[in-house]
Amino acid sequence: MIYLASKSPRRTDLLQQVGVEHKIIDIEVDENIISSNSPQENVRRLSVLKCQEGVRKVVAGDMPSLPVLAADTIVVLKDTVFGKPQSESDAIAMLLKLSGKTHNVITAVSLGIIKKEQAEFHTISVSSNVEFAELTEIDCKKYCKTNEPFDKAGSYGIQGYGSAFIKKINGSYSNIVGLPIYEVIELLKKLGIPYWNKN
Repeated sequence: MIYLASKSPRRTDLLQQVGVEHKIIDIEVDENIISSNSPQENVRRLSVLKCQEGVRKVVAGDMPSLPVLAADTIVVLKDTVFGKPQSESDAIAMLLKLSGKTHNVITAVSLGIIKKEQAEFHTISVSSNVEFAELTEIDCKKYCKTNEPFDKAGSYGIQGYGSAFIKKINGSYSNIVGLPIYEVIELLKKLGIPYWNKN
């Protein structure tokens, strides 16, 4: 059993698919307070920040000291980072920039191990490449009508309607969804944390 410090239903689904028993911790962090020239460093720092907030809630709430898992995902095209869209026009603009190009999806995952009232944090990051089809503005507007883009980095979901835009991927599919499952399981194994609800 672990805690998942995330509101993402996709991360919950991915953990459930591989039998990782977990409880969700609702956290709030200001994603704009971390600023670095490196997108890779930003996503790692934000993942740690989310994990720290999750650990803080566990300790403050006098909850069982289970490991806390948190993650952050970004979409990067050249040096431009695409977060979650703020509006329909923002989503359309992002999708048109990604159109016909190959971009990078980076997810950082942090695991907090609580020891008494302190914690140690372990962080990994995984990168995948996604090649987009050529999109028209009409394609993007129709896609926005599904409401799928609005809670996702880069304004698309590879596991939903957005899969119609994906020509090719190189790397972890689950990473693009929002949680690199193979690497998460390897991290849990390395730290001796039971990851199936059967063990």
